[in-house]
Amino acid sequence: MAAPAPLYESDGLRVVKLSALGPYSNNAFILIDKATSQSAIIDAVPEMDQVLAAAAGTKISMVLFTHSHPDHIHSFDALREKVAAPFYMHPDEPWGDHSRIDVALQGGDSIELGDTKLQVIHTPGHTPGGLCYYHAPYCVVGDTLFPGGPGHSTSNENLLTLIGSITEHLHSLPENTIILNGHGDETTVGASREEYAYFATKEHDADLHGDVLWEQD
Repeated sequence: MAAPAPLYESDGLRVVKLSALGPYSNNAFILIDKATSQSAIIDAVPEMDQVLAAAAGTKISMVLFTHSHPDHIHSFDALREKVAAPFYMHPDEPWGDHSRIDVALQGGDSIELGDTKLQVIHTPGHTPGGLCYYHAPYCVVGDTLFPGGPGHSTSNENLLTLIGSITEHLHSLPENTIILNGHGDETTVGASREEYAYFATKEHDADLHGDVLWEQD
């Protein structure tokens, strides 16, 4: 059962979060353009009926994928059956069924959700085609960045790619940007910059990867 849905709200955008969905405690996000009530569902996580219930009263206009790990595409088929809206994913995602993806997104693209423009940011490293969706002051990042560290990496090469994605693309956003990730609690760009600054002062094993913490000695 999902935890109660927090609500984030800016001038034009409302963000609904559902948490603790499925065996990996996924977060789900619904972005709602306040002017038109058009909405975007982020990822096809487990327990999608709860997400659809939270989106009731909106016009679901798109499904945006951050990446294609199984817990983020778990309800792909069920959502395809229930939602008549295009699916968006980066073409480099290795586990996605791209024959059923309607729009191939690239970093630098812009998506119009009603009167709201979402900036698409490509952040490879956790997966090759990881995407984040930014509209100030929010950035939905999937499993790219968490409080205390980057997402999981399967090799040192991937970790370095992921760190580059974070420092170049996410840490360049305003420091008050709220980072909405795929599992657990939020953080901010400012907090993450400070944590990474400590990491950058240390020497690290040449094969460092996996579940890395910025401030771990």
